[in-house]
Amino acid sequence: MSETVVGGTANPQVVGFFIVCVLIFAFLAWRFAIGSNSTFRLFGMGLGCLAASLLVWASVVWIRPENLNPWTSVGVAPLLLSFLLLIGVATQTWDGGHRRLALGAAAAFLIVLYVLRTFVWPSEPAFSERGLFYFNAHPIVLLLYIVSFVTAAMSAVYAVSRVIVNRWLARATLVCFNLIISCSIVLLASTDDDLQTYNGYVLGIGLLVLFLIYLRHKPA
Repeated sequence: MSETVVGGTANPQVVGFFIVCVLIFAFLAWRFAIGSNSTFRLFGMGLGCLAASLLVWASVVWIRPENLNPWTSVGVAPLLLSFLLLIGVATQTWDGGHRRLALGAAAAFLIVLYVLRTFVWPSEPAFSERGLFYFNAHPIVLLLYIVSFVTAAMSAVYAVSRVIVNRWLARATLVCFNLIISCSIVLLASTDDDLQTYNGYVLGIGLLVLFLIYLRHKPA
């Protein structure tokens, strides 16, 4: 486990990694947001919120402010909103009553999560000596994040892949996005610099493959 510090000089590789993630997520968000049906458009909005969240954290690793808590709290807000939008994607085919119930329960869960991570068990974000950024969330809060990722993101990706007509594109989308989600969970949970470095490479490859795929194809 890496010792964490605050302040210091930004690691250009970490800054570059976050910027690349922001740009690719923003591109994918736009690609889906102009899609041919409401499932794609809602998914694109969810990806856009993820891009906004990553943009805040890219600013954090670049500026390296002394007080990280306000910055991470701002970044978490669009992240949780993206989870709600992704639940909307996953429940797109449900009947109205059950869908409203699911969205209401998800919204309540995410509000509780934000309150817990901000006021009850505040995260202690910091940088490792090598300049990697760690959220250092309380174990219970971390568990709730993981539950959110699995239930919202993976369900939404499955729902999106089901309505993509091109089956090769659908399978590639399912595999790459689930790889990215898994790596994102590691990004949140681990404080080991070596693991995070390898994890970053894998996450970056997954994003690059999606970028190249959707540079040539559009969801339809």
